[in-house]
Amino acid sequence: MIKAIVVDDEILTREGIRANIPWEKLGYELVAACADGREAQAYVKEHEVDVVLTDICMPYMDGLQLSEFLYHEYPHIRIIIFSGYDEFDYAKQALKYQVSEYLLKPVTASELSEVLVQVGERINEQKKKEERIGKMSTTYHRNHLLVRSNVLMSLIMGDKTKEENDRELEEVGITLWGSSFRVAVVEIDDYRDANSLEDKQKQERSLIAFVVYNVSQEIVEKRHAGEVLQGKDYRTVLLLETNRPAELGQQLPSIAGEINNRLLEILNMKTTIGIGGLVKERGELFHSYEEALTALQYRYIYGEESVLVLEEIKGEPERTETERTEDGILDALKRGDSEGIKQYVDKRKEGIRRAAWNRERVNLYLQQQLDEVVELLRSFHLEEQDILWEKERTLGRIMEASGLDQALGLMEGYFLKAAEMLDMGKNEGGKKYALLALDYIEKHYGENELGLNTVCSYLNISTSRFSTIFKNITGETFMEVLTGIRMQKARELLENTSMKNYEIAEKVGFSDPHYFSAAFKKATGKSPTEYAREKRK
Repeated sequence: MIKAIVVDDEILTREGIRANIPWEKLGYELVAACADGREAQAYVKEHEVDVVLTDICMPYMDGLQLSEFLYHEYPHIRIIIFSGYDEFDYAKQALKYQVSEYLLKPVTASELSEVLVQVGERINEQKKKEERIGKMSTTYHRNHLLVRSNVLMSLIMGDKTKEENDRELEEVGITLWGSSFRVAVVEIDDYRDANSLEDKQKQERSLIAFVVYNVSQEIVEKRHAGEVLQGKDYRTVLLLETNRPAELGQQLPSIAGEINNRLLEILNMKTTIGIGGLVKERGELFHSYEEALTALQYRYIYGEESVLVLEEIKGEPERTETERTEDGILDALKRGDSEGIKQYVDKRKEGIRRAAWNRERVNLYLQQQLDEVVELLRSFHLEEQDILWEKERTLGRIMEASGLDQALGLMEGYFLKAAEMLDMGKNEGGKKYALLALDYIEKHYGENELGLNTVCSYLNISTSRFSTIFKNITGETFMEVLTGIRMQKARELLENTSMKNYEIAEKVGFSDPHYFSAAFKKATGKSPTEYAREKRK
């Protein structure tokens, strides 16, 4: 059973959670209900706890301080926070303490039960993984493997003479028979950041790395394809050799695919394999190794459990249109067009992969997209706190995403949420239609065919209903607003350019210069020529 505690200074909340959640049915045991963080801290020090459900605002020690304590002292404990909208700043800070879930009050028993099921699945999966590792590590002969790997790694890195390499290879019983070589690197997708591991985590990863080595060695040996060694940062390195380079190139996807599939079956863990280019001299092995490491960097955009051959993925040069902010997504959000949003995200994925961007470039681009949407939401005068919380939550998850698919999935979810926010009560009374129409007029005022029917077709609304809504919101008719914007743009051109009257007329949407002059004089009391003469002085 998963052991959980509830922390809240309101006794009714504690007792309500205790009574209304089917703990045993969900695989949990509620072992304590604490009134504040200090009481919870004391309990955790003396008892086994897997999950802590906590409010934020409490006396003595609040939920944020408790989360920080658990993050540093008991990192295995999963934290679920439930709190109110008015604590946005606290919740934003809590993200860095790896809080599993953040729920907004009031929280129903159904919502909390669903979250507990998800957290429980992650806990149980971790326990199963640790059991598998323990069973498979009993036959690990460290010393022999270490010596053998060091000899092969020294050969690949090229940091010794040929004579020294030959002597060491003979001492460990390795004979290289091939005339051509390729280096491949196997990396566990969950354990890429080896520098930030705690001692206990390093021990676990070392055992898993041995399992990866064993599986890889078994498959490479069965194919008579070369040697296997343990490399740096818990990676496994394949030194593949052949007398038939073309044949080895054809076999590579099969060898790498079998390794990936076998490891997924045994450990339920995904691995990615980067493959370097062909070299014909032992002294060039380092180049193939570096290329294999470079290929691994493309995992983010091509997805986990990939076989990445550098020469096949360097691809096309970067395309500037992927980087450029486009109006397409903003228009889709305004219309609430979920299919348009999906198509936009799919198009972005294709462009990013063509350009072969790295993770940092993708994150920067997606952050810019978030900022664009935030500005759109602000222009509709939505609740500032709601906008910022949704943005910060999404950005944090994007930065932690394991790959491009996950990051863009989070972005698509944010786009859909933004479209939903635009459709909610803040836009009641026709404000949304009026703002969309004003935005459309601002972009298309220079088109002489622009009229009421054009805008209503764009908004998918009848002309009579739109005219009523627009007048109620703006206080003016559609034509009054359109003419006003055109006259304002005309005044700007007359003041700041030397364009002819007929050129300006065409620029602001009038096909007849005489009609433009009459409309301008009616609006300003002066002809375009008189106005320009006066202003240009």
